[in-house]
Amino acid sequence: MSIRILSVILVGLTTCQTALADKGYYEYLQYYNNDPFTFCTVGVPEDCWAPIDAATGTFTVTNQYCFNPVSAATFARVCPRAFNNVSSGTDSVSTPNDPADASP
Repeated sequence: MSIRILSVILVGLTTCQTALADKGYYEYLQYYNNDPFTFCTVGVPEDCWAPIDAATGTFTVTNQYCFNPVSAATFARVCPRAFNNVSSGTDSVSTPNDPADASP
């Protein structure tokens, strides 16, 4: 019985994750507890870079000796997609208009 319940939960989680991935780009962020807003706004100061413009993915290196190119490349890859999805409205659900609701 408990194995069946566990399998139903796992299938449900997999289906939910697949549905979210189909709607747009998703990448797990190992920074700020997977919070893209904070990551794209603050950057990762301890990796010695700071964001300039999250919508374009541009950043500046604050110290070349401790610069972490992995987190900066993640910023350049993830943040423009996050801002483009929000500004284009692809994250919202649209419903068709009913002709009966139209004003004369």
